[in-house]
Order: sequence, then structure tokens, then C-alpha cells
Amino acid sequence: MNPAERVRVGRTRLSVTRLGLGTAPLGGLFSPVAEEEARAAVEQAYAAGLRFFDTAPLYGHGLAEQRLGRVLASKPRGEFVLASKVGRLLRADAPPDPSQSYRGEPFYKGTPLLNPVFDFSYDGVMRSVDESLERLGLDSIDLLHIHDPD
Repeated sequence: MNPAERVRVGRTRLSVTRLGLGTAPLGGLFSPVAEEEARAAVEQAYAAGLRFFDTAPLYGHGLAEQRLGRVLASKPRGEFVLASKVGRLLRADAPPDPSQSYRGEPFYKGTPLLNPVFDFSYDGVMRSVDESLERLGLDSIDLLHIHDPD
């Protein structure tokens, strides 16, 4: 398998590299990740030819989106495909979501003091996209997934 080979997504005009980079670990999943380490991971993936990047507001409560966006801002926008997710908004005034911890330990470490709130409404989806774009510092997302619809 050539991980940098592009393949079409279904019957769309969108094509992605066979291998992409999922960014949950960049948001401190299970242990904190330094900014330099996160940047190096994205840069290494890009240098290896990967051009498909998947992120979500939930990943590090926005931290993964911020970190990914800082690296991708220096790359030609037409060269990579960016996927994100909707269905969770991040709010400072929301109580912690018990589904985001195990035995009292949160899944994400070293993250902003925000808590995810489910919102699959039209307005919630639109807010989620706008807030993701702001955190990413980019003007578009190529592919949106519904995060945890069940």
C-alpha cells in the first residue's frame, strides 16, 4: 500500500490519501502532549505525503483543532483534505460530561477548561462548524462527520 496514494471518496469529487492523520492524540488523549510534539507529528505526516487530516472539537476540547490549524496554515490549502465533526459544542459553563472520563479520570489531559455539550440541531451544527473554523484558523472544512450520533 502506498499511504500517499489518493483515492476518491465514494462517488464524490473529493479524494484523500489512503492514510490520514487522526488528531485525537494531539489534544492530549490519555496524556498531555507538548505543542512541539504535536507540531512535529503533523509536519512528519505531511512530509511522508499524508494529505488527509481528521479532527474534532471534542479532541482536547478544541486543542487538537488549534494545533492542527497552526501547522496547516502554512500549507497550500488545495493540497490537503480536512475532516472535522459536528454534534458537540464546547462550553465553559457546561458541567463535565461523565462519558468523557473513566473512573473519574478525564480522557483528555492538559486541555482548555471547556466541556462538550451534545447539540445535533441545525443551529448547533452551524455553530460547531463556525467555532471549528475559528479554532483551526482556516476558511473551510472539506468533510464533516456527525460525532457520536448514537
